[in-house]
Amino acid sequence: MTLGEKLLELRKKKGLSQEEVADLLHVTRQTVSKWETNQSTPDFDKIVPICELYEISTEELFRNDMGSTVLKQDDTFSNYNEQQEKYLHKKAFFTTLAVMLYILSVVVIIFFSTILRSPIVGVCVFFLVIAIATGMLIYIEMTKPVTNALEKKKVYRKEDRLYKQITSVLALLILAIYLIISILTMAWAITWILWIVYALLTEIIKLVFSLKGVEIHDEDD
Repeated sequence: MTLGEKLLELRKKKGLSQEEVADLLHVTRQTVSKWETNQSTPDFDKIVPICELYEISTEELFRNDMGSTVLKQDDTFSNYNEQQEKYLHKKAFFTTLAVMLYILSVVVIIFFSTILRSPIVGVCVFFLVIAIATGMLIYIEMTKPVTNALEKKKVYRKEDRLYKQITSVLALLILAIYLIISILTMAWAITWILWIVYALLTEIIKLVFSLKGVEIHDEDD
């Protein structure tokens, strides 16, 4: 029994339609259909939700009905899962470290400007810390495991739309605060730091989604 046949059998045992499964897993009905016809395999972040939906373990999902023999196609998928798991751990570490550096960069510029009375040095160190943090985020995205063409065709989900709505409202709020503070204080050389805060907050929001098992997809993916 192939993985697709097993997914089809599990769905029928649950008495669910492809539309219902798609809604519960936040994918399209076409995606579920491709899984069940072996045209594609579920993404790594869908394995646990699938197992929870059908009330089975991951080991049961990737083993045939005869016992302990693992299907050949699942060997390849298992290797991909291992790569994805390592990548997600590395992404969590580098993203957390980058967020900490973004916060530290603001502390650095304030420290050099007010305590040491060296604003120029503070600005230089500030940009250095920002460059390191940004480099980490770029690196982690560039080292993402390559998947096949079907898996690259990501589907917009409710989480993606929610994330865009939150960041859009946040951008408008930051813009309003930036203009109000800048006009009242005329400290345009300092208030631009609010946009660094905005970038930091968007990464924190994305990290929160990630910790909940949701990967946010960019529009051009």
